[in-house]
Amino acid sequence: MWNFNTSEWDNIYIRIVVLFFLLLSWLWGALTFGNIAHFITVCAVGQWWFPGKYSQQYSVRNSIKRAFTTSFGALCYGSLFKALIKPTRSSTAEDNRRQNIFSCVLRYIFRPIKRAISYFNEWTFIYSTLTGQGYPQASRSFTELFQKRGWTVTINDNLIETSFLISNIGIGIASALISGILMHILIDRLLKAFETFVLFYFISFLIGLLIGVIITRILLSSVRTVFICFALNPEALAVTHPDYLQKLSKAWHKFYPKEFANSGYANKFVEPTV
Repeated sequence: MWNFNTSEWDNIYIRIVVLFFLLLSWLWGALTFGNIAHFITVCAVGQWWFPGKYSQQYSVRNSIKRAFTTSFGALCYGSLFKALIKPTRSSTAEDNRRQNIFSCVLRYIFRPIKRAISYFNEWTFIYSTLTGQGYPQASRSFTELFQKRGWTVTINDNLIETSFLISNIGIGIASALISGILMHILIDRLLKAFETFVLFYFISFLIGLLIGVIITRILLSSVRTVFICFALNPEALAVTHPDYLQKLSKAWHKFYPKEFANSGYANKFVEPTV
């Protein structure tokens, strides 16, 4: 049996609380800077997409200024919301599978939170960044826009996130193998211990995975922004980059002909013959 006096228990509780807030601050900071990069990426794609004076508001200089001034509070708030509420939501969803009174009470309590979480998805974030609307209004506008276009199934069928996940794991494995081979050749003596060998490969894998996540995060933001820009104003791309509009139209005609026809774009953008 362990015998702890009151002061020792107090020290344990204090350490747990301090550790919790340290982890929370680390997660909050990581999510905030990730959302800032996401914000700047969305604006960069918006500048590339929209013509003339409309593109000036999305310039990289203005987007960085907005990210660290007028939009910084919203980015921090959204990041904190994700850091605090999403784990709670996951645990609540797991508990709700148990049919008891306690789960029903939790479901009722977290219903407003669940509704609020829907405002902070990636698509709403992009729509809000492009249009300047608040998260609740942007969530409703985005849903109405894609329902009007009939593209909700297209979003669900989008496998690019899964592809990026597989790519990130592959980058991590390749990084671990290449680093391990180089270190084995250069400093063979350090890798004779099995623990050192495993630890080195694991650290190399994490570094490669982190680099892959950073790159694919930017690419994923760009792809989703193109989706929303194409739903908002495809004619703008005809002014700025007509060749890319032809490629997009051809791809839509090929892979989603029904959805493209129902959206009304099939008549505007005839399938390219070349």
